[in-house]
Amino acid sequence: MKVVVLMENICDREELEVEHGLSLYIESEDKKILLDTGSSGKFVKNAERLGINLSKVDMAILSHGHYDHVGGLLDFFNVNDKAKIYLKTDACKDYYAGKLGLYKYIGIDKTVLDKYMDRLVLVDKLQEIHKNMFIITDLIKEYPMPEGNKSLYKKEGNKYVKDDFNHELMLVIREVDGIVTFTGCSHNGIMNMIKTAKYTFKDEHIKAIVGGFHLMTVPSRGLFCMKQEKVDVISNFIASENIGKVYTGHCTGKEGYDRLKKILGHKVEYITVGSEINI
Repeated sequence: MKVVVLMENICDREELEVEHGLSLYIESEDKKILLDTGSSGKFVKNAERLGINLSKVDMAILSHGHYDHVGGLLDFFNVNDKAKIYLKTDACKDYYAGKLGLYKYIGIDKTVLDKYMDRLVLVDKLQEIHKNMFIITDLIKEYPMPEGNKSLYKKEGNKYVKDDFNHELMLVIREVDGIVTFTGCSHNGIMNMIKTAKYTFKDEHIKAIVGGFHLMTVPSRGLFCMKQEKVDVISNFIASENIGKVYTGHCTGKEGYDRLKKILGHKVEYITVGSEINI
């Protein structure tokens, strides 16, 4: 399996664009997959510069309904006229970031719902979207959710209520030597997502996790990180579950990555724009 990072918060290559967002291009067996679309169309430019033809993408998956993962959808439709877009029904709802009584819309562009509903596949239960490629929609909530969720809301009628993150899903790809689990932001908590994957695929080894862990408490600004002792709990949990490799970035943050590395060592790597991972 090959994974190329089309968008992430950090870039050390002058020819590539960068923004707060995540987009991953995945090749597995005979399928080309896009996971998330960043905040804008910049991921499309990066794909071109990295020699990736997005018109050949067979399917796209949206991990949840926030702008930094769905913001480039219209640009994707401009370069790809065939791929179905898989997302949870709740991802189409209205989501906001709020502080001091002020709320900013951070949900999916309503133009997508108006013009491209025929391209969307709403998934609300475990589904095998292609051979050995699964979307998990029901996430276990046994462990605490990230502190960075505290400023995130959804709108119900005229009221703003705390986001419950029922719009989040996971992509799992099974290979002969184990499964690879893809998270967008892990708003439900990375330990809960690992627990869900282990429960769903009871006899499978998780050979890799790829995605954000939401360790930053103000991720949209790249500010602050969960305290070391709380990150240690996550690191020790990952180590105890015998996860093969961890590739993380975006809302994990570099500080969060450094804290994970104190326990996980070489098992964890930070992904940046243009990174290519062979799993």
